[in-house]
Amino acid sequence: MRLVHRSQVTRLEHRQVYAVDQALERVCKVLLDRQPLEGLDQLRAGLAIDLDSEVLERVEQGEWLLLMVDAEVGDRPVGAGVFDQAVLDLMNNPPPQPTRTPRIFRLVDSMTGEPLALQPYIATVDGVPTQRRTDTLGIAHLFTADDVRQISMRIFNI
Repeated sequence: MRLVHRSQVTRLEHRQVYAVDQALERVCKVLLDRQPLEGLDQLRAGLAIDLDSEVLERVEQGEWLLLMVDAEVGDRPVGAGVFDQAVLDLMNNPPPQPTRTPRIFRLVDSMTGEPLALQPYIATVDGVPTQRRTDTLGIAHLFTADDVRQISMRIFNI
């Protein structure tokens, strides 16, 4: 399935459009289950307020149409770079990616032992400072390379 603005639906695709009530039901399920749906990001990009109710309203009004899975796409051009050999080679043999290890620290008040929730701090990893904030449980999450030598943290407002 995919969402398409009514101005972009081809004659062949028009036969594969869901009825409004069926489209609303399917799009509502996608939104509730937080599933991906092709075309949803484009629809959301044009909204003044990005709400699920606004998405459903555009489908109900017929501004955006839901196409069935087997909709014809014969009119749509295929990019020339899709079959580029260099791209295929990179996809089959991707370059090595650096590994990052999660480092987790719980920051607490030294007097009360209470977690420092949403507390700003500066984490310096091998001399590179980065301003961060703890989560609601006072946990500082850092993702660093495996070969890190030194980590320091400076807490604000304490």
